[in-house]
Amino acid sequence: MAYDGGNNAMEQGIIWVHPTDVINAANFAEQGEILLTCSTNFPLESMQNANDISLLKRDLRKLGLAADVDDVQQAYETLWLQYMATLAHAGVLAIGFGIKMKHPTIPKAMLQAAMEYHIMLFEVPEDVNFSEIVKTVLHRQAEESEGIQRVMYNVQRDLFRATDNENVIESVVRESATRANGWAAFVNPKGSIISISDASKSQQATHLSLLMVQQEEQRCNTAKTCFCISKGRNRYYLCIVEDGKRRLGTIIVSSQGNGDSNIARAVGISAADALAWSLPSRIEERKRRMRFGNLAVEQLASGNVDLASSLFKELHANAISFPMTLFCIDPQSTQSDFTSRMCDDIADDGALFGQFQDYYWILAPAHQSERIRTLLADSERVLSGTATINDFSNAPDVFQLALKDLCMRRIGNHDSIIDLSPHELVSPEIAAAYSSELFALVRSLPKNEKNQLMRTLRELLYTAFNVGAAAKRLAVHRHTVENRMSKLESLLGLDFTNESARVKVWIACSFMRDEDMSTSR
Repeated sequence: MAYDGGNNAMEQGIIWVHPTDVINAANFAEQGEILLTCSTNFPLESMQNANDISLLKRDLRKLGLAADVDDVQQAYETLWLQYMATLAHAGVLAIGFGIKMKHPTIPKAMLQAAMEYHIMLFEVPEDVNFSEIVKTVLHRQAEESEGIQRVMYNVQRDLFRATDNENVIESVVRESATRANGWAAFVNPKGSIISISDASKSQQATHLSLLMVQQEEQRCNTAKTCFCISKGRNRYYLCIVEDGKRRLGTIIVSSQGNGDSNIARAVGISAADALAWSLPSRIEERKRRMRFGNLAVEQLASGNVDLASSLFKELHANAISFPMTLFCIDPQSTQSDFTSRMCDDIADDGALFGQFQDYYWILAPAHQSERIRTLLADSERVLSGTATINDFSNAPDVFQLALKDLCMRRIGNHDSIIDLSPHELVSPEIAAAYSSELFALVRSLPKNEKNQLMRTLRELLYTAFNVGAAAKRLAVHRHTVENRMSKLESLLGLDFTNESARVKVWIACSFMRDEDMSTSR
């Protein structure tokens, strides 16, 4: 007697054969496993033995069910249904039932439950020992292991060759998909897909990465790999990529199940080794480029042409060619891995990528500008402004033009407008000059008095010119604050009761030079 499970279960590939008679066998089972059992802990279907009712009640409780046996037959069927449900959830492929050790045949309730949960069920004759079955499977797996070692050598060679590519992750993922005859993906520690060979599998890759996280949590973060099989013939292998104790991501490899059933495992392990070997040096190189890029952008925006040019040439040996396009990118519109992806994408393009004043900047020569536009366009929601730079000597002005262009592009809907900062609504050059002139008399005061007045002004701005609240924050009497306010009004030539004057002071303080700001703290 046998039931084939209805899903070609045996074609999915056997991971292991496990003999057990315990009721809660699902707690020890894994996906792709065959369970061998004589079910000696289960009551007989006939319920003729005096102890069968007691066994039935005990088994029901062990499976978390109510020990209600008013209807013995229904309770017996419920027991088998729950038993099969837990095994199906654990991913057990099939059950071999040893007859005549206790049960003369496979219980009808068990067969019905197997059909309900599509688990293959077959009869093991009395003269077939479970240990012989396990030995046979073990011998077969040993033969497969020798074969997989031969496959592993060739796979390792090809995947390590793939790391010679500048975009090492994409190259290894593409080669892994080819060798597994399926698809592959690399997911960063945050769960974002960095590269995938088949974009239509993105949702599946995300689901598998979550499965890996769940397994880690269940096993106290000791699991480094995860192997699973779909209801069809697809095999999925997930392997964590690490550099020492630093987690770099997870490689996912899916094979179609044709040929060697362990191909996904071989490719997954080799891909993880290749990435663990190659990524750390690439990450350090990316950090170096980011540091140089940030500094080069800062110096260029500040008008330090010579230093900016030398930093640019340090990153790219080729000569600087004009005209160039300056891209200003809103970081709020980018994803968490934008900087690393962009830094890798333009590494050999002769373009400069950096961060300055809370914005991302890309300086690209003419022959690369269109490619940069395409990269930005392919990234959903990314907002950017552009300006053309013909000479580094006017770079500070071009930075302001690119920023203004970004601001205009952000004005597409209400949500974009409300995200604009106050600084973006005024001219920085005029505001900085106004600030310098407005506080000229304050800066001429003795240091202690100047610091005292600037601190008072800062607290007044913080409290919206609430004298009582400012006095409390300064730990002084309100009359003291009022006296200082009068002196500030006299020095600045402003009336703080006027709303326009207050706005001017706030803007002036926002654009103060660094040395002046330090005195107000």
